[in-house]
Amino acid sequence: MARWSLGVDLGTSFSAGATAADGRVDVLEVGGERRLPSTVLLNEQGVLVAGRVAHRALMRYPERAERNPKRYVGRSTMLLGAVPVDVKDALAALLELFVAEGRTRFDGAAPSVVVLTCPVAWREDRRAVLSAVGHAVVPRARVVIVEEPVASALHYASMHGVSGGGNVAVYDLGGGTFDTAVLAAKGGDFDVIGEPGGDDMIGGEVFDERVYAFLGGQLERSAAEWWTEVSTNPDRKYRAAAADLLDEARLAKETLSAYETASQYVGGADVDVEISRADLHALVGPDIVRTADILDETIVRAKIDKRRLSGIFLTGGASRMPLVHETLRARHGGLVRTYDDPKIVVALGAARLAWSVQEREHGAQTRPGPMTGPHPSPHPGPALAPVTGPHPLPYPGPALAPVTGPHPSPVPGPVLPPVTGPHPSPVPNPVTGPAPAFVPRPAPARAAGPLTPLLDDVLSVQVTPSGAYALCAGNVLRRLDPSTWRVDRELAFGMVADWSATEEGLLLAELGPAGRPGSAAPLLRTLTPELTVRSTTPLPGAAAVRTLARGAVGWAFHRTAAPVGDSHGLPWGETGSLGVVEVGLSGSLAGETAKAPLGPSAQWFVNENNGLRRLHDQDTPTGGEPALAVGSPGCVVVLGQYRGTTGLHQNAQQAFDPWQVLCLIDPGGGIRRVDRRPPNRSHPPNWLHQAVLHQSMWFVSTTAGLEIDVAPGPPRVVMRRSRSGALRWFPAGQEIYAVGMDGVLPSRGWSVSHCDRDTGELRVLRHEPSAALLGHLTSRERSERPRVVADGDGLWIGVTGDQANSRILRVTPGGVTEALCERGWIEPVGAVPSGLLVLHHPETVPVPGTGAYGPGTLCLLTHCLLTPGR
Repeated sequence: MARWSLGVDLGTSFSAGATAADGRVDVLEVGGERRLPSTVLLNEQGVLVAGRVAHRALMRYPERAERNPKRYVGRSTMLLGAVPVDVKDALAALLELFVAEGRTRFDGAAPSVVVLTCPVAWREDRRAVLSAVGHAVVPRARVVIVEEPVASALHYASMHGVSGGGNVAVYDLGGGTFDTAVLAAKGGDFDVIGEPGGDDMIGGEVFDERVYAFLGGQLERSAAEWWTEVSTNPDRKYRAAAADLLDEARLAKETLSAYETASQYVGGADVDVEISRADLHALVGPDIVRTADILDETIVRAKIDKRRLSGIFLTGGASRMPLVHETLRARHGGLVRTYDDPKIVVALGAARLAWSVQEREHGAQTRPGPMTGPHPSPHPGPALAPVTGPHPLPYPGPALAPVTGPHPSPVPGPVLPPVTGPHPSPVPNPVTGPAPAFVPRPAPARAAGPLTPLLDDVLSVQVTPSGAYALCAGNVLRRLDPSTWRVDRELAFGMVADWSATEEGLLLAELGPAGRPGSAAPLLRTLTPELTVRSTTPLPGAAAVRTLARGAVGWAFHRTAAPVGDSHGLPWGETGSLGVVEVGLSGSLAGETAKAPLGPSAQWFVNENNGLRRLHDQDTPTGGEPALAVGSPGCVVVLGQYRGTTGLHQNAQQAFDPWQVLCLIDPGGGIRRVDRRPPNRSHPPNWLHQAVLHQSMWFVSTTAGLEIDVAPGPPRVVMRRSRSGALRWFPAGQEIYAVGMDGVLPSRGWSVSHCDRDTGELRVLRHEPSAALLGHLTSRERSERPRVVADGDGLWIGVTGDQANSRILRVTPGGVTEALCERGWIEPVGAVPSGLLVLHHPETVPVPGTGAYGPGTLCLLTHCLLTPGR
């Protein structure tokens, strides 16, 4: 029986494969295509399909498809048609297409070696997912994981020749990520030298989205009504139209590689749209320049003189853009080399490595002729044992893997249960067992640099004019003296649900001395600034508690809730009641409480995996999180309300009447209520996401976007919300800013704008589509709050950086400057006279849209280091 090996590049947008047998390496065409869409789709029979078949069905069933399953490796479960699908099953369906095609060419034999490629920055847990995928599809094969730059270098070396000791650089601009690396050829091997570079937020998919927005701007002018429906209407036909337009945007981008202009016909709007190569360069030019800068930095970090490079090899489908070639050749001249289809290079190199492994393990006597140049050792290590448990193939439906993260108990647990021990990563390892065959090369550790460590094992921090308080692992609350930054007082509690601090005292919600949710009624405690307990108030029946405090007054919002779902004909979320307790924090008010029920409250969430209630659904009348008013002494909260007018029929609500209630809560127990109802049933409702009372004006975020109340006239929309994004207001002193996310799930892109209070105009200060916020604008999890801190008339914002770095930015009406960039997760906590307090988790890779889990180190960044351009 024929013996053959397989190399596959499971890419973000497109995948490619190649076979190796009898000294010959060939591109593996599936259905006549060299590049296969990476799309996966769960059909109506519960069967996972992948590739071109899935992509064609995307227009009919956009809610059942995922274009980029690779993005979910090591992260959350994807949701296809309201069914949670494990990423291993999705990638296995894609890999099976290449294996099945290869079998038809080799008399039904399975490959003896399968090499799968991964980005150079992937850690061991994400590589292990790929190993599990390979073993699931071909249980008896030897599965090897290799970094994409290494695979591409293997193929290019066979074409151009790289002598032993020669060095090459790889520039890999793919659909979803950008990677760079410098490699040294050592005999039959390639080693990554220095620290690889890259940016997970630059890639062809990001460029497609920008072209989509560019074409959308034309449609907004020529077919305004149709474009509004496509941008805001969740009906399937409009979601399909949006997916179709995104495909047209990709085709236009690819057309511009050969032509100066691209004209696309949009059938739904019956109009033509056009984009020129100059337009595309304006949209993506800064990112291309950034990729060239990252490549240069990678070469410098490798301590290699550019003259010692044998070549700079381009891989990844997006590297075919003429602007990439022009930019790199302007810097590196003839060193820049490419293949006719850079996407295939990685798969061909993987196939060469697969043959090398097969030859080594099965004792072949001759080297294949076409494989000239160095042949790497496979770095084999121990082979991963086949995955135990039910075999995922064939696909009767996706395996419903256990939900990772917070467990969806029927009654929600505490808002923020603190972690009692160190957590290695915000992304749990989805595969147990041996490590993958090709082990990652960890980047060298970096010193703390400008940061002065103050306190370890810190979970959260509150800064007041009189000092800083830190909740630490073990539920220990510590106070730091602002003159010395030493701990001068501490107090231990049971499990802490939430807490707030002011210069007058602290308010803390504790889940009973035993520290077990439900073991006792939550206790609301007030403390002096010196951490002496002043009063304790039980909150019977409360399942979740949020605290707010200002001056001498604190509020605790306590919720009782039960889950509901689509099976009852209602939006997927929680219903219950909300109450508020007002507490005095100092002087004669200390310990005095005023309890008031706010009434029924419902929160609707995005159904991420049929268990996790985390992100608020922005298309429903969901309740909002309580917040302090700005410019007035109280606080505000939005309640979600609904009423069934005709009851249930066949387990579905026949008539559903939704609305919202805005509650303004003043010190002393005063509560004002404002009902917010849809204008009529013929118009889609404009639901309230956030209400900020700032300097006697209302600034609100709604389904439509950001609005300013200009009573007695209707509210004025100053920024439209994109179909997949989110927008929120952030007040700071006399100023107010708008922070946005380009995408909510998955989290991607961010922007910040300044609002002129005199004119009401918003001016964009910074937009980074290739980065993301630390935290999330629509999450109800306190640990996932957006890392935005007001300071005077400006903001401090935490965002992702390149590789595994985070950045802290300073925002003022004059613009945005970078204050700090550090490895790991680092977030602003609060400004103090001597500088900026930050919380640093050096070993936590910043995952967009999530929180930093586990304890970190509280550090001080001094004023002398807070200079523009850092």
